[in-house]
Amino acid sequence: MMTPFRNLLILATFAGLTACASTDPLREAASAPSDEPIVLMIGVDGLTADALDLFEAPNMQALANRGIRPEGMIPVMPSVTFTNFYSIATGLYPEDHGMINNAPFDRELNEGFVNPMSAQDSRWWAGEPIWITAERQGLPTSIMFWLGSEVEFAGDRPTRWTPYEHNKPYEERVEEVLAWFDGPQEERPRFAAVYFDLVDTIGHRTGANTPEVGEAVATVDRHIGNLVAGLEARGLLERTNIIIVSDHGMATNPEDQVIHFDQWIDLDTVYIPEIEGRGGNGFRPFLNVYGEPDAIDAAHQALQGAHPHMRAWKRGEMPDHFRFDHPTRGPDLFVLADPGWTMSARDLPLGSPWRSMGVHGHDSIDPLMHAGFVAAGPAFPEGTRPGLFENINVYLLIACILDLEPADTAGDPAVVSALTDGRCELE
Repeated sequence: MMTPFRNLLILATFAGLTACASTDPLREAASAPSDEPIVLMIGVDGLTADALDLFEAPNMQALANRGIRPEGMIPVMPSVTFTNFYSIATGLYPEDHGMINNAPFDRELNEGFVNPMSAQDSRWWAGEPIWITAERQGLPTSIMFWLGSEVEFAGDRPTRWTPYEHNKPYEERVEEVLAWFDGPQEERPRFAAVYFDLVDTIGHRTGANTPEVGEAVATVDRHIGNLVAGLEARGLLERTNIIIVSDHGMATNPEDQVIHFDQWIDLDTVYIPEIEGRGGNGFRPFLNVYGEPDAIDAAHQALQGAHPHMRAWKRGEMPDHFRFDHPTRGPDLFVLADPGWTMSARDLPLGSPWRSMGVHGHDSIDPLMHAGFVAAGPAFPEGTRPGLFENINVYLLIACILDLEPADTAGDPAVVSALTDGRCELE
């Protein structure tokens, strides 16, 4: 069982907040027992661990000043979006939740994940996301665009969920999130989540840490500020824990740093999802290779020492921290390029003439792949900079704040205690 967290919330306040009259209609609409914690998780795709050091982001910085901003958050492998936002939601490594990349191939099903259809196909999504844990224990949740939130888990869903709309304006996203807290009492979320893609999108176009990325950070920061202001206007900020998470960092890929892997791999003997399907051949940070043992052995042997910025491992021989060797989806051979390098098949046409100048998916322990994290609210000490931690701990952190009995995860209660300076303890 968890140490009850609610008593701390009665005493906790944010510095600088002023009292607001009880006749404020927004406050009346959102009124609820003041000792019930709320968690709002904001996903900012591609926000690097050092983004707040490089760019102006006054609203995120204000949250960091009155809360915590760790040195960074270590993504799971590979350091891509689907894999990591779902690990954040479930507290599991990809070897257990099954989302081993943005479009996994499953040997048993003999098919690959295809967006948007597979987003609502429960066969692809294992584990128990935090919103399902909350719903099963009586707490309403509202989720906008989080990976896995479109799926039914044994009959359970969030109270509110929304199919992904990439072009939904950010202003509308903010308005909709705030409107959740104006609804009927029984539907007002105790856990809510919303996702913004812009920083990642611009990083791919221009490369890491460019002025254009700074503009994207500023845009998202402005909308985060509007969310904070809306919660304050509703009298909810004092009991809301705002957690900003990212999925990965970003590295710039110069045009002359490409490894043509097909000079060592016979593409007629193996299946590589990264050069198939909608994306086709491009410039990839990693390759998942599937094939018969003889073909895999030949490719593995040919790749050993073939290029100083490329490494390859057979199934069962990968580094311990990779943790994506799923029973039916883990590759027979995994090929990985160093940050700043990508891999492409020279003898195949490119699937798209557009090329990413910014790339992620490299080794998760490389600092360039580390993700940003900021959190503020009654669960967090003021103005601290904890050390690096793995993102599989976020599920346990939220469960503890909301006083939920967690599902089995890979998270570490000691990390939760360190992030909250002992305010939240799991036994």
